[in-house]
Amino acid sequence: MERRDVSSWNTVLSGLVELGRYDEAFELFGDMRDSGVAADRFSLSPLLAAAAEGFGLQEGAAVHALSLKSGLEMDLSVGNALIGFYAEHGDSVEDAVDVFQRMPVKDVVSWTGLLHGYMEFGLVDMALDVFDRMPERNFVTYNAVLTGFCQNKEGVRVTFARKSGLRGLGLFRQMVEDGLEISDVTVTGVLNACAIAADRKMSEQVHTFVIKCGCSSTPWIDAALIDMCIKCGRSGDAHLLFEQWRHEESLHIAWNSLLVASFKDGEYEKAISTFLKMFRSNDVQFIDEFILTTVLGVCGALGFAELGKQMHSFAAKSGFLSAQGVGNAIISMYGKCGALETAVDVFKRMPCRDLVSWNALITSHLLHRQGDEILELWSQIERLPIKPDSITFLLVISSCSYTSSNSTDKCRELFLSMSSTHGIKPSVEHYAAFVYVLGCWGHFEEAEQLIGKMPLKPSVLVWRSLLDSCNRRPNMTMRRLAMKHLLALEPQDPSTYVLTSNLYSESARWQSSESTRLKMREMGMRKIPAKSWTFHGNSIHSFFARDRSHPQSKDIYAGLDVLILDCMKAGYEPDTTFVLHDVEEYQKRHFLMYHSVKLAAMYGLLMTGHGETIRVVKNIRMCGDCHSFMEYTSAATGKEILVRDSGGFHIFRGGKCSCRE
Repeated sequence: MERRDVSSWNTVLSGLVELGRYDEAFELFGDMRDSGVAADRFSLSPLLAAAAEGFGLQEGAAVHALSLKSGLEMDLSVGNALIGFYAEHGDSVEDAVDVFQRMPVKDVVSWTGLLHGYMEFGLVDMALDVFDRMPERNFVTYNAVLTGFCQNKEGVRVTFARKSGLRGLGLFRQMVEDGLEISDVTVTGVLNACAIAADRKMSEQVHTFVIKCGCSSTPWIDAALIDMCIKCGRSGDAHLLFEQWRHEESLHIAWNSLLVASFKDGEYEKAISTFLKMFRSNDVQFIDEFILTTVLGVCGALGFAELGKQMHSFAAKSGFLSAQGVGNAIISMYGKCGALETAVDVFKRMPCRDLVSWNALITSHLLHRQGDEILELWSQIERLPIKPDSITFLLVISSCSYTSSNSTDKCRELFLSMSSTHGIKPSVEHYAAFVYVLGCWGHFEEAEQLIGKMPLKPSVLVWRSLLDSCNRRPNMTMRRLAMKHLLALEPQDPSTYVLTSNLYSESARWQSSESTRLKMREMGMRKIPAKSWTFHGNSIHSFFARDRSHPQSKDIYAGLDVLILDCMKAGYEPDTTFVLHDVEEYQKRHFLMYHSVKLAAMYGLLMTGHGETIRVVKNIRMCGDCHSFMEYTSAATGKEILVRDSGGFHIFRGGKCSCRE
């Protein structure tokens, strides 16, 4: 073209942005300005889209500056593009709010962009306030709220997440009643909302609606359907949907839905089973960084070291080790599997470390109760350009209960520096960790004062921390106080009923104890059963107390009977105070003998060769009697026994445990 006007330049500029060729779009814009053609509103809007997709805050801010100089910031389309850009890439939502407030004319796109910005920054209530004040709404507005509900359910309490899901479902109902357009985004959003609400009946109704309205089958809708079915207790329907999957090119999305759903629900064995089926079906080419990170997380949660090592090797062969997320997941996996030295080695060999890497390493040390080492790591972080986050502080504060000498002064310093130096407001979790540290070092009066002065209402977590610290350093007054508040705060929680029943049992009020448990059963409540598992080959072997379902149960029980006698000859005496039932002494001893952790350890002893470590994981804290038994067992057999319970690792060698060193 011999002559090009602004429309010619804008046409090519918009075309490049549409094709995702963002670098070329900015180069073309530079040529446009060099040629003397002034930019207009149709030039700046696609440039902001290019900045949002291909670049970031610096380029977007430069376009914003140009709009100010040229007087185009007040233009409706440019203003809307700026709001959309800052909602995604701004340092805070105030960037988007500032543009919105200066716009002389606003339309539904402006209001929806502001609402989206609040949702992106997790300010759900403020987003809803915008929604209520909007003079006009369209289906995009509703989709923004629906999507926002779903994305903001992560990292919050289950009850709050369920409320978000139910609010999302209510919004969808309103969309249907108002006759608004139902897009693929809407359908995916309502399926996600239903999954969060975890309401089986509601999920069936929504599923029926999706079929009746003739929504097109897309990988994302079908994946959301699978996820919803799993989270609403419809596992059979989820697997049926998977078998009917019609998108061969995106089969990995379906696999990933099953895998991630099982992982998030804590069904780790099911997640491993799903992954192994995927692996054996020759879908290895679909294993990406995200799936690999998820599987490493499952291996860590289960303590499945052998499979974790295989995934580490797979990552190395597939070229995924350079991915930051995979490297961090490997550190976390080894730490949770008890291989602390390997976790440290992987950390040291990482070419680039971010805050997640440091947090993963600190967590590994925390599981091994190595408080002094964590404080040393903290001193290294303070010298780095990395800014610690709330998780870092939570981990380091918690480590102060495991130091070799009283570290309450250091804990106070850390807690105060959160807001004063780093601008991080302490959450309930930080207060709970601080209370636990104070209790562990015997500062119960200060712990009680801290709870009384909390700016937040003391939650169940805070009182449980105080109660747990009483187990480390007995204090009956504080124990009764913590229990009193727990019973008042969570009267409908199954663990509260168990706690009440145990209190009665400890006082020998057996009738009251049994009455409490009967009431619990009548209300359909069940406590989490104690469960332990160990590994042999590539299989997980799980046990409950007095469990005889294992194919080798006869050998396990016979071997355990012999081992118990050997340990008793060496001085082991069953501690029946841990049996809170009104039965004869000989029956109490029988209950103790076949706890899940003992059965799992016995299976490990039968199956492991000379010099091999026995690895056992328990889903709750190991009782004092089992701990004592493991010490005697390690001395009697000469084996190293590694047990991970909900409190961390216990490494038993030669009659001693690492937690008492």
